[in-house]
Amino acid sequence: MSDKLSKNQTDINAVDLIQEALGSGPWHMEFDENANLISCFWSPVFRRMIGYKNTSDFPDELESFFNLLHEEDRESVVTHYWNAVKDYTGRTTYDIEYRLLTHNRGYRWFHAAGRVARREDGSPVSIVGFFIDIDDKKTAEERLRLTNKARAEQLQILQSLANMYFSMHLINLRTDSVKEYSADGALRDFLAKDMGATRLISHVMENVVVPEYKKSALAFTDLTTLAKRMQGLKSLSSEFIGIHTGWFIANFITVEADRNGCPTVVLFTTQAIDETKKKEQVLFIRSVTDEMTGLLNRRAYEEELSYYRENPIDDDLVFISFDINRLKYVNDNLGHAAGDELIRGFSSTIKEYADKNAINAKIYRIGGDEFIAIAHISQEEFLKSEANLKKLFAQWDGRHVHKLDISYGCAFCRECPNYSIDDLAKLADKLMYKAKSNYYKSHGIDRRSN
Repeated sequence: MSDKLSKNQTDINAVDLIQEALGSGPWHMEFDENANLISCFWSPVFRRMIGYKNTSDFPDELESFFNLLHEEDRESVVTHYWNAVKDYTGRTTYDIEYRLLTHNRGYRWFHAAGRVARREDGSPVSIVGFFIDIDDKKTAEERLRLTNKARAEQLQILQSLANMYFSMHLINLRTDSVKEYSADGALRDFLAKDMGATRLISHVMENVVVPEYKKSALAFTDLTTLAKRMQGLKSLSSEFIGIHTGWFIANFITVEADRNGCPTVVLFTTQAIDETKKKEQVLFIRSVTDEMTGLLNRRAYEEELSYYRENPIDDDLVFISFDINRLKYVNDNLGHAAGDELIRGFSSTIKEYADKNAINAKIYRIGGDEFIAIAHISQEEFLKSEANLKKLFAQWDGRHVHKLDISYGCAFCRECPNYSIDDLAKLADKLMYKAKSNYYKSHGIDRRSN
């Protein structure tokens, strides 16, 4: 499952979800050595948020934005913006809320946050940021006050938005240049000033991703193919495991694109998701595990069958069908606690057998007393270990029940090379029921009453 997830590249990521819920749009600006603004870019998403279409009705100029600010907010926003840009120490951040006059919805509240990339002398090179629609949040403040937990969660989203990534880079695909906006500088140990963006990002992935994910990470971050892969997309994401970070999600976000919809400038971000992945793994394990026995459940069994219906069956596959003898009799006469003891006894014993004999097997509980094992072992090796299996069951002794008898049937793929996985399942079942019938006959038991 993890490997499938790591290959799944989708344009729906964390940024998209926030944009869906709150509304957001990227923007960036460039400065000369004297901190004078030389270029300004408002993204198409930004324009749409405030009701404009293109540069003809909302030019790429800082004044286009300043002129729409509410008169009570304008001075504060302008001062806050230039203080952040011209603070050569880099200590002042641009993070502010204000009202802006939209083209078709009047004044609305927005939240903006940006990061400044600087030269060695501290002078600004550029600023990049996001613009968030928080009007609904503002109008709901009274209700949020009454629900402290909900209010805290909403504020946390807004306050942490600018710091949601542990790395952020602005990449110009045409010039192969990169600017780092990471607040904590987590990747700076692997950055080299004489590297272009293509080599740089590859160098970073080489050093931060675990070996088993390195190939897919290098393919995902290959800037030579990125424009084609992202044609028409707002974003692209994939998940990997970092050496020091655990699971993280890597995102490419289109900032500028050419006429064909291929990105020319992108934001490359990484975000830690290790805790989320651990929770997902716990939920997944629960969803495929039988609660009573800890074995795999019927859902996992059906998924395994589905896999083998679409893929070749290994020659060493053995399909084993198990059934606990006289379970109904035990339940009816000794109680369900005794019956449950038999079920748990079978489960622990079959796991002990697989472990002690180093057998690669998946074991499923698919019904009350019905169990399946799909193992990878030669017929000769299984027959050698079969005595150990019978011995372990013979040695079992419970608190309510002192004997555990089982019947089982084995279907070997090597003996039935033309059988499908369903054919093997039917054969194993048939052999199990034959063994069960022989058990009742040999013990002189009327099966109809058991």
